[in-house]
Amino acid sequence: MPADAPSPENVLVQALTLLVARWSSPNVQRAVAQSAGVTVDAADVSALYVLGLHGPLRAGDLAEAMHISRPTVSKQLSRLERAGMIRRESDPVDGRATIVGLSAEGAAAHRRLLAQGTRMMRHALRDKTRDDAAALAAQVAELVARLGVTDFPGDSAGDTPRPHPERRSEEDQS
Repeated sequence: MPADAPSPENVLVQALTLLVARWSSPNVQRAVAQSAGVTVDAADVSALYVLGLHGPLRAGDLAEAMHISRPTVSKQLSRLERAGMIRRESDPVDGRATIVGLSAEGAAAHRRLLAQGTRMMRHALRDKTRDDAAALAAQVAELVARLGVTDFPGDSAGDTPRPHPERRSEEDQS
């Protein structure tokens, strides 16, 4: 490697920073939602993803999982409820608390969002063999785990994120 070439670690930091910034931007989330036929505010797409991946949660746990404030998640949940995407139920453990989960319409929207994301990944990986794409996926999952990134508060840092088979889209299973 030439002396002036950036280190692999530096390249990864820059690439991951750019990926996260672009993927989470309102413009990209709006475009993904529109192409998936999901009509919600771009700011609310991430709540659909988290609820779809983890199932029903208390609003505070959702805020923590999304790394946003409780008032922000409360606004998102109000919009999603008006759009028919979520349902609220009493917490069976603590009747004073409320659990928020996807409605049937919200679950369908989540499946469409995941299918659109899968199509985007397939397009990005179109020049890779199936084995190379699988190896890259495994390497990224391992990197995420080694960085101690968890996919939900309370998860053990360092565990490799695993797909939830019962929540996989049909396109994901092909």
